[in-house]
Amino acid sequence: MTHTDMNVKGRLWWPALAVFAACSGLGWSQGTSASAGAVKHVDPADQRIWFYQAQLKRDPDYWMNYNRLASAYAQKARETGDISYFELAETALNQSLKLESTHTDAAPAYTQLATVHLAEHKFSEAGEDAAKAIALEPSEMFAYPSAGDAELEMGNYAASRKYYEQLTEPRDGRPHLGIAFLAASHGAGLDWIRGDTAQATADLEKAIQLAKELHLPAENLAWTQFMLGEQFFQMGDLVSAEREEMASLSAFPRYHRALAAMGQIRASQGRYPEAISFYKDAVSIIPLPIYIAALGDVHAVSGDKAEAEKEYSLVEYIGKLSAINKQVFNRELALFYADHDRKLADGLVLAQKELEVRHDVYTSDALAWALLKNRQAAKAKEEMEKALRMGTQDALMEYHAGLIYGALGDTAQESAHLKRALAINPGFHVIFAGQAAKMLAGLEGHGTGATVTAAGVADAH
Repeated sequence: MTHTDMNVKGRLWWPALAVFAACSGLGWSQGTSASAGAVKHVDPADQRIWFYQAQLKRDPDYWMNYNRLASAYAQKARETGDISYFELAETALNQSLKLESTHTDAAPAYTQLATVHLAEHKFSEAGEDAAKAIALEPSEMFAYPSAGDAELEMGNYAASRKYYEQLTEPRDGRPHLGIAFLAASHGAGLDWIRGDTAQATADLEKAIQLAKELHLPAENLAWTQFMLGEQFFQMGDLVSAEREEMASLSAFPRYHRALAAMGQIRASQGRYPEAISFYKDAVSIIPLPIYIAALGDVHAVSGDKAEAEKEYSLVEYIGKLSAINKQVFNRELALFYADHDRKLADGLVLAQKELEVRHDVYTSDALAWALLKNRQAAKAKEEMEKALRMGTQDALMEYHAGLIYGALGDTAQESAHLKRALAINPGFHVIFAGQAAKMLAGLEGHGTGATVTAAGVADAH
């Protein structure tokens, strides 16, 4: 499992605060709120939260301040990984819409609500929110990327492109850097899925430069740098990947996404103690299942099976909690169970449940992998064909495809997909990359390759 699976393997490319800041009336600068002078050494997002809470106590009927409070909550969610702040943002926006929902002034609140629903994996609702904003105010440019993102996550790529194409700068002789930033950062996701890695990389490089010119909050810049680093890792360029992840950590120290990404890079380099350290740092900030599973994988390849099992058991425990609390880890958990041959039936149910919400290439990949591990190779092949339909350059996806074809006895396709996986990124996964190389060597050297055992585990011959 690579870090592109963690609300990222695609995967949520939208820089939400850029939308929030613009449509809520907050400036692009990292400057603190009006009360900042009286509060020293406090997180700027917390300062904004306190400031707008105080404003609303004095005037609880001013709808605009609910939008601004929601923006501060959303920024806090992004910085900490604590999704409860998105719930607070949603509550604030619903209050705003109680006060103003039928005129053009309500368009920003609907736009912000769309970004919250995206974060909560409520993609259909997000699309509806964005559509309401556009209907109220067709010139509400910040609604279009949210609408496009909703379609992207649901796998409606043509519709997504149409929305992104609306992000054009007005020809009024003035620079519109905010719109340009949104166009570049959102366009990168679709370009990546379409297999145009060069354009996706160029998009994010442009977005980084624009983020600096706009003086966006540090986390927004760090997020964009993290995503560029993730792209480079997926292409096997570890030098460039490390450069961008370290830049991300420079912009926003102890940024959990970049820390985990550095763990991924060090694991690919075989520098396991350093990888473990980076992953532990990320987990100490926010214990996402993807980070914990990756930490377990590094322990496993290091020979520490006991520590690996501790981490894997923790992922399962979080899975139970997420089911109780309705968290949004279905796809991540489905991949984890399939990767580690644990709770395979449960993993299949999770993948099928995720397909009810979205039909994008990555959900098809997760479902195909879960089907294979549940010994349904023919159905897995059908789903994998959907996953590969856009030509996405994804080594892990190609690895999954190779094993599916191998289970069906099609060694030619098995070999082709394994070759493609290793060509895209020879170190795409700390465990599976080595397995892919061994299986391919077996296929080319002896005419036999991978089989799938009764438990659904790929073995090299």
